[in-house]
Amino acid sequence: MKTLVTNNEIELVGEYLIYKYITEYQKRYPKSVDIEGFITEFLHLPIVYTTIADGDLDKVGFTSDGSYPLKVHENGTVVEKVYPKGTVVIDNYLLRTDKSGRRRFTLAHEAAHVIFERMSPSAPGPCFNRGFDKDQNYTATELHERLNFCEVQTDRLASVLLMPRFLVEEVMKKYRNGAPIPLYANSVMRKQDKLSVQKMADILGVSYTAFMTRLKHLHLVEHRNMEEYLALEMNFGGNA
Repeated sequence: MKTLVTNNEIELVGEYLIYKYITEYQKRYPKSVDIEGFITEFLHLPIVYTTIADGDLDKVGFTSDGSYPLKVHENGTVVEKVYPKGTVVIDNYLLRTDKSGRRRFTLAHEAAHVIFERMSPSAPGPCFNRGFDKDQNYTATELHERLNFCEVQTDRLASVLLMPRFLVEEVMKKYRNGAPIPLYANSVMRKQDKLSVQKMADILGVSYTAFMTRLKHLHLVEHRNMEEYLALEMNFGGNA
């Protein structure tokens, strides 16, 4: 199931939107993206924090389509609420200090759903329960592919919103003089490089894993031979 949206489109649209928000609304060059401000001020969508009770769906973020009754905890009981269309609902669990990176990515993911709907003629709706057309008879394989591919592209757009190229290159310039991150055998890293990546991820307000994925998307990693890593870091097996 094709969405008819390319990765280049995702990069260009996401980065331009964030650049436009920063220059027109924040009027200053930030270290990290104010994703809440982007949603409320630029996309004009309200954000509500509550305790989501749709536990079987294991969701901590939701964007209302204006008709789906979301189960939430209120006053010790579970109630069904229909939020106005476009309301971004985030679980209170993500307000914990140690969940800041996940909260920011969840917010970006919900924003990406809204943006993606305007980019793709076949994108599923922003509401997490609405990944398919109830009047369309999909095969199990088609449904699985549709949901997975759309979610992958939505996650990529979310990463662009939080980590636009111009901010990533700025932090790379500051902490690594613009040098790419060495990767040995496509995934192994030296200790000092891991610390560098974590520091830059903290500056941008994202997780270590999310930042590494973004660096790969932007081709800001340098692939090297595993033998070099073993010689530099392990130093085993040499002559006594």
